Amino acid sequence: MVIVRQHGEAGQLLDISSLLADVDCFFRTDQWQISVESCLGSNALSVEEASFSGLSLSDSEFRSLYRGIYQTIDGRFCGFGEGQRLFELLVVDSSYWEVTGTPAFEAHILATYGAWVQPQ
Repeated sequence: MVIVRQHGEAGQLLDISSLLADVDCFFRTDQWQISVESCLGSNALSVEEASFSGLSLSDSEFRSLYRGIYQTIDGRFCGFGEGQRLFELLVVDSSYWEVTGTPAFEAHILATYGAWVQPQ
């Protein structure tokens, strides 16, 4: 597991929409299990209510549902391919992502987004 920041050097938000391109480079995801406690954007309340206790979606259903969300404050996203868990993306308090996957995927995410450093 690696822990990377959710906000870049220039303050830009690094949310799930940013991470999806990286996911697509490493995995062929056909199923998502998501649980979102809090998010912002179009349809946010519906996403929170539908997924709070966990929701399983196809890749296309997930991307369609999450299209209008621009920030995830607290949530867990697990990607599956052919019935096998491939990776997990956990966002905590709109501060950082805990990313679990293959060593190559984790190394790529760490190099791309940078390690999260706990504020003093």
